[in-house]
Amino acid sequence: MNVAEKLGLTEEVFCKMVVTTKMLLSNVIGHAAELQYEKYLTKNNIKYEKAPTDTHYDYVVNKERQQVKRFESASTTDNLIGINLTKTHGDRSGVGGFYKINDFDSLVFYDVDFLDPYFVKASDIPRHAKDENRLKGKYIINRPENKRLGKFHSDLLKIMKIPNEKFYPAIEEFRDREKLSHKQLLEKICNLDFNEIDSLFCDENFRLIVGVKGFAAEEYFNVFLDGNNIPYKQIKEMYSKVDHLVKESKRIQVKTIHSRSTNKDYWGFKTHKSHGSGEGELYKDDEFDYIALFIGNEMDETYSKYFPKKVINQFILIPTSDLEKHPKHPGYLKRVSKVPKNKYKINDTTVFD
Repeated sequence: MNVAEKLGLTEEVFCKMVVTTKMLLSNVIGHAAELQYEKYLTKNNIKYEKAPTDTHYDYVVNKERQQVKRFESASTTDNLIGINLTKTHGDRSGVGGFYKINDFDSLVFYDVDFLDPYFVKASDIPRHAKDENRLKGKYIINRPENKRLGKFHSDLLKIMKIPNEKFYPAIEEFRDREKLSHKQLLEKICNLDFNEIDSLFCDENFRLIVGVKGFAAEEYFNVFLDGNNIPYKQIKEMYSKVDHLVKESKRIQVKTIHSRSTNKDYWGFKTHKSHGSGEGELYKDDEFDYIALFIGNEMDETYSKYFPKKVINQFILIPTSDLEKHPKHPGYLKRVSKVPKNKYKINDTTVFD
């Protein structure tokens, strides 16, 4: 089974979800860079070792620790290639968000077209202005004259720069103009076929799976609302606290269950953001009206730690007023919420009356 089937979606619906969700697309193409590099190494008969999870390098090649990155949309232009060198995990507060000069030995990076890799020694990357023991947050080079972007990738780059809420219509207009299905567009963006893209969704890339499950729940909520002829607008803005606006006034945040806080009596789910720290990571208690909690993923770790064994389109709708407040931050929700399993009717549409 491929990733779409594991999530209970068709390949085209899955690809539409990835292509039109800027945060998810950004994560997928980041992992695509690593697969492109593995293909490059294999093609050239170069032996390599993959780094352990949560290290600040990705591969060891000829005893050299290599970090692999893809282009950064904001600093890349038709004349420049820019790479974001802020860390993706670990302590990211203050200068802690920047790599130390000995975190890796060399940087490997890919342009928008995902063709040939570029290489630079970590020692040749400029230092951070506030800490000479760390690297600068961006590495930018002039694009070589023989590596100019074609029209497709130049246009794609411009779309990747578009702010969150305007990205969805822009990528859809681009797809229509190119006369591509969502699957064909995703394959062309990543310069990979669907089977290769599918291979990115593995236990090793568990954060990618966790993310895509959350967005899949939003797709299921679309199906739920459509099936009940309930008018809505899906909010595609990257950092929106609201996922759906139902009947023009009811603000919905879609969540999936949190396994560690769920038991036979209670549903547990995270009610904090995927970014920020401290109070900045918390949701205010008035930012949405309901949690649409997707409870249709039947998890069984003997089958898979991250993918559901079975998917049924089931939601419970929980008023925000029912959620526990944070004990140390007045006006904010707890990081993880729990509600009794017997309190809410499954797929209850009366809350929208």
